[in-house]
Amino acid sequence: MQHRTNPRVQAGLFLFLILSIFAAIGCGGSKGTASSSPTGSSPNPTPTPSTPSGTATITATPASLAFGSQVLNTAASQTVKIANSGTAAITITKDTISGSGFSTGITTPISLSAGQSVNIPVVFNPGTAGAVSGSLTLTSNGATVISVPLSGTGLAALAHSVDVTWAASTSTPLQGYNVYRSTVSGGPYSKLSATLSPTTLLFTDTTPVSGKKYFYVVTALNTSGAESSASAEVAVTIPVP
Repeated sequence: MQHRTNPRVQAGLFLFLILSIFAAIGCGGSKGTASSSPTGSSPNPTPTPSTPSGTATITATPASLAFGSQVLNTAASQTVKIANSGTAAITITKDTISGSGFSTGITTPISLSAGQSVNIPVVFNPGTAGAVSGSLTLTSNGATVISVPLSGTGLAALAHSVDVTWAASTSTPLQGYNVYRSTVSGGPYSKLSATLSPTTLLFTDTTPVSGKKYFYVVTALNTSGAESSASAEVAVTIPVP
């Protein structure tokens, strides 16, 4: 460890020695002079400059969100990862989203230490047809820290139909057939048709919506009102216009 003498104490000691020499010379009747002049020496110890405490660096993955074509009034969701890759913590105090049909459900403030990240869901639910652009902007105390571009296109649903056909049942006596549909594989199913005649082996569903997936089954009904188990399930995806 280096030992440093207090500069103020050292200067006082030097001045005391000079005054003692003057007193000794004066007693002998001789004249003498003594002087001390600093020659531009730097302060001791040298002040240590302060170092920055670090900065926050915010990134988004992906850098933008593109939702493509989406049927009107049908929501689609994507997630953007917001990360702090810097060396200091940051607090996101406000989120702002622009563009018709875009929304997010995050709650601010959000604090991110260095190395931390958060996943932010963004929903696109177009209400009108046409291309839409917008952005998700995050700010910290009024200063923008990152802005994520958003894009998507709203499509008006077109009329579609699905023809459901099946093989004749061998059960007798037969009253007819029932056709069921679900949006989830395995049901639950909703009945689409009134009971069809025993000779009818086709049913046309005229209510599908663009971009949806449907699952169909058929049952047979005897004259006593007993219904058979469901047929094998058939899946159909309705195209987007």
